[in-house]
Amino acid sequence: MPWTDNTFIDKANVESEAGVVDTLMDSIGSEVTKQRAEGTIGGQVYPNGIGFFLKALLGAVATTAKAPAHEHLFTLLESNTHPTLTIGTSTPLGASSYPLAMIESMDFNAEVGGKLTVSVKLRSKKGETATHTVQYQDEQGFVANMLKVYLADTIAKLDTAQNICLQSVTISIQKEIKDIECLSSIDPIDYINAGVSIEGSMEMIFENNTYKDLFLNGTPKAFRMIAEDTKHPINGSHNNTLQIDLSKIQITDWTPAYTVDDITKQSVKFKGHYDVKTKKAIEIKLKNTQANY
Repeated sequence: MPWTDNTFIDKANVESEAGVVDTLMDSIGSEVTKQRAEGTIGGQVYPNGIGFFLKALLGAVATTAKAPAHEHLFTLLESNTHPTLTIGTSTPLGASSYPLAMIESMDFNAEVGGKLTVSVKLRSKKGETATHTVQYQDEQGFVANMLKVYLADTIAKLDTAQNICLQSVTISIQKEIKDIECLSSIDPIDYINAGVSIEGSMEMIFENNTYKDLFLNGTPKAFRMIAEDTKHPINGSHNNTLQIDLSKIQITDWTPAYTVDDITKQSVKFKGHYDVKTKKAIEIKLKNTQANY
């Protein structure tokens, strides 16, 4: 992954040893009580590479081949055990593998004039010495001007909804990760997810009271963010596409930004919910050249 932000490193919990001895010092030593790796890896969203993270995030994927492209549908697996990743790193000082990596959160972000970026927060077992052959795929990343966002009363109506003119948009998908530990081990033996939450935000020009009314009335909406690369088609007939559908969102905060001698904007925060009618909360569709995940 061509990352631009990387804080994923080995970590340890260190506990001081204390006792009543003949000194004013507060400890007589320390002991490592837990080891793991954690941190974030972030960068531009690429159509093939992002799928590995999406499967670990949501847990389930179904692939349909539509030569020369492949369509992948990622859905939320209603289980506390989701697929894990092995994160490989390579530096001039050596290479490492981090097994049993679970995603704690994925944050998508786009601003006018920028790129569609993602920040992935991970937790895994500590790194192990390894040998890697680093390979990079020749693919084009998504940029903000490929992005469209829609709101509608229902998921079915999103196909005919109007694109919203936004200055920025974020989607944050978070998972509550629990460590499974044993007395006999310094390392967690497994990780499970105890819950999923989805939040997001949008910034736009303040032209009417639409979003204020949605906020004050608690009106639910369906949400779609789609990035489609029409500049670099797959063999001229298909486009790399990332589509995130949220079945039910409600606005949790609305804030106008009044200014002097500038355009007045408004910021909207929202929360994603499970829709009992469709029995869905989130679906992510990805079209690319990757055969499977």
